[in-house]
Amino acid sequence: MKKLNTIFFSFPMTFILLLIYALACGVATFIENDFGIASANALIYQALWFDLLHLLLFIHLIGMMIKGKMYQNNKPSFILHLSLLVILLGAGVTRYFGVEGGIHIREGESSNLVLTREEFINLSIYANDSKTQYSFGIVLTPLIQSSFEEKISLGEETLKLKLLSYDTKPSAKLTLELSTSTQSRTIILQPNAITPQSVELDNAFVELSYGAREIELPFALHLEDFILETYAGSNNPSSYASKIIVEDLENEKSFPYTIFMNNVLDYGGYRFFQSSYDEDLEGTILSVNRDPGKWITYCGYTLLVLGFLAVFFSKHSYFARLYVYLKTHQVYSLIFVMLCCTPLYAQNTTLEFFENLKTRSVEASTQFGELIVQDFDGRFEPMDTLALDFIHKLAKSDSVLGLNANQLFLGMMIFPNELRQLKMIALSNPKLKEILSIPASQKKIAYNDVFVNGVYILENYTQEALRKDSSKRDELDKAVLKLDEQINIASYIYSGFALRVIPNLTSSNQAWLSPAESLPFDRDLNKRIQVIIGDLFFGFYAGVQEGKWETYNQALTLLKELQSQSPSLPSLTKVKFEIWLNAHNPFKLLIGVYLILALGFLVLGIASLLSYRPIYKRLMQVLYIGLLLAGIYHTFSLGARWYVSDHAPWSNAYESMIYIAFSCVLAGVVFFRRSTLALCASSAIAGISLFVANLGFMDPQITHLAPVLKSYWLNIHVSIITASYGFLGLCFMIGILSLILFTLRRFKNLDLTLCNLHCINELSMLLGLAMLTIGNFLGGVWANESWGRYWGWDPKETWSLISIIVYTMIIHLRFVKKWYSPYSFALSSVIGFFCILMTYFGVNYYLSGRHSYASGDPLEIPVFVYVMLLGIVGLVVLSWKQRRLDPPKL
Repeated sequence: MKKLNTIFFSFPMTFILLLIYALACGVATFIENDFGIASANALIYQALWFDLLHLLLFIHLIGMMIKGKMYQNNKPSFILHLSLLVILLGAGVTRYFGVEGGIHIREGESSNLVLTREEFINLSIYANDSKTQYSFGIVLTPLIQSSFEEKISLGEETLKLKLLSYDTKPSAKLTLELSTSTQSRTIILQPNAITPQSVELDNAFVELSYGAREIELPFALHLEDFILETYAGSNNPSSYASKIIVEDLENEKSFPYTIFMNNVLDYGGYRFFQSSYDEDLEGTILSVNRDPGKWITYCGYTLLVLGFLAVFFSKHSYFARLYVYLKTHQVYSLIFVMLCCTPLYAQNTTLEFFENLKTRSVEASTQFGELIVQDFDGRFEPMDTLALDFIHKLAKSDSVLGLNANQLFLGMMIFPNELRQLKMIALSNPKLKEILSIPASQKKIAYNDVFVNGVYILENYTQEALRKDSSKRDELDKAVLKLDEQINIASYIYSGFALRVIPNLTSSNQAWLSPAESLPFDRDLNKRIQVIIGDLFFGFYAGVQEGKWETYNQALTLLKELQSQSPSLPSLTKVKFEIWLNAHNPFKLLIGVYLILALGFLVLGIASLLSYRPIYKRLMQVLYIGLLLAGIYHTFSLGARWYVSDHAPWSNAYESMIYIAFSCVLAGVVFFRRSTLALCASSAIAGISLFVANLGFMDPQITHLAPVLKSYWLNIHVSIITASYGFLGLCFMIGILSLILFTLRRFKNLDLTLCNLHCINELSMLLGLAMLTIGNFLGGVWANESWGRYWGWDPKETWSLISIIVYTMIIHLRFVKKWYSPYSFALSSVIGFFCILMTYFGVNYYLSGRHSYASGDPLEIPVFVYVMLLGIVGLVVLSWKQRRLDPPKL
């Protein structure tokens, strides 16, 4: 027994249990993606073996805390590890004693019936003037088909219910056998059928159904009204709410309440959340939750935060010892990075016309960019933004032949014949070029190139691609659909429908109109608007051809005056800030700045290693000030985007990447400002993050928030988690640099540098892990306050948990002396970051879930990922012989 205790309560066993747990969670996300959440629940998340794994982890953690005597000597890690026990306990109580379901209510009706999330075979027996009900839990998925057999006493008889088969094609159905000693019936059930199946058997009447089980509440909810608010001019929901009356006859209570996203009703031990609604907008769907483990779990979350604070601020913690070591051992270090560049093309239209358009319309197009337009998501924005977005989708660049987006947008509407000949639509697929008879070397095509005698060449190809399942489309199909989208965008501009600049002052949802639409105003106003738009178009034509801009300027002024009558108009300051963001594109500009600074720190680090001189200190200060100024500019730009969008700038993939870059710089300039290496790594990872954000597969467009994101939790949860990616990205870069230095150990003794580097890596990882863990569990609080469950095994949640487990294992490497060294830690910090990449990119684009940004086909894995993997393998091979180095003594 003593030997068993020694083996079970050991750090190698900690790693084994955590590795099994992480692998199980990772496999479950792919099962869910391919076969649905029910299969993942049945095989892993709600399987008995997974519950036993939780129990083993719980017991193991208690044993390790006792063995390590964490409760003695005011060890700061005690509170942190105790919090994990409390969180596991709360999760267990919720798992086994909680209730989750939904309630559907139509306007003017009341309901007290909650339908559970779990599926049951429900049985009602009517015999001897009485009704008896039974519910049997059953798990049936494409991967799992439970054997099912139940026996029910029916007077002197025994009623046997047995599952014969479960089919999923063409639609799901169960075949059951219901029998007594004298009779037998075969019954086919379909999931969640409204009407149960009925059968008479031995003087008993039996009803069967398969689906959710009904739970009767001791009170009812009456739906007075369901309200859906959309963003102006679109069908996108801005918010939705249910006005209900709680009817509790037993306690003689009745009161009104409005339930909407992030505003929950608590009553009678149940919580009601706004979940969804009926298509006709006359009914609501509420999530219902009763969670006895909630406050236990919240207590665990509180202890978790306190535990991390104790680790960071206690004088006796490992974090404090690392900090003291770095204070007494300063080091100078390095990193590398590179950049590359872009294209151009040719055109075959009148050069004189394009020269006139380019040179004469600069000021006019700038004024046009200040005009307010409404996009089809309902957002009011400067014309500059819409033009830039559309032209970038067409040309994959912000300008063509020196013409800016506003000039091109206006030119496409007013000079369609000329602009349809301009080769401005980006095309790269060689097979599609063959179909269009385009030279392989040509990178852009004209709008007219896809039409022959007015016939759209791609019509049949487009229809064929659309008929295919998205997973079966080849590269040509994808290219055809992409080009078809670009042609539709171009047509949309040429037709004038994109120019939604006319305020609809008579509409309740304030949807604006374009000149191509019929205007719903009185005769005088219609005529006035037509004159203004006509003068705008003819004035621009005259300005380009003859240099006369009086008519255009006057029409533009009148149109702006008309727009000013709309109550939805953004302020002039917001418009100017948005145009500034468009013109300067600060998050693209900073790529080069950060990478040049990283290169400067690299050169300085190399020089410092070879020969330390006072001049290097001054150069270090200059570079640090440069990084600090870049960080301030980055902060200002984030603030400008926040001000323009009216929400925190980390609500989508692009915004979170630019925030990760910001957090990397923050980590460098605040926490590691004395280390050339850390500053080099932080500026490099910031530059790379911004580079990835601007590669093209992330949409930089400012958009409206979904209703669930309209919460202060967005600022707290997302900012903390995204900042953690910056710190862990810094660990990745430091790990890469460490491997490079291990490779160079044969030429120069770099042991002191590597030890300091190792300590910086551990410090950064502790900070990153703390932020990732706290941010993840705060996300659980947000989820619980928004839709009634703080953990739903969504792929993003699950991979965040896997990342926490992986970095927890890396941090605890120091407790296994045979495994622990600066080399193993550096390599682990590199490998661990791939979990972050999977959490951020893999889940967003390849797995389905609440947090997924994926739509349609997943993105191809970029070539640079494979190059990076090969580079890392090469570094490991080259550095392996020089890996032996003892960790610093703290």
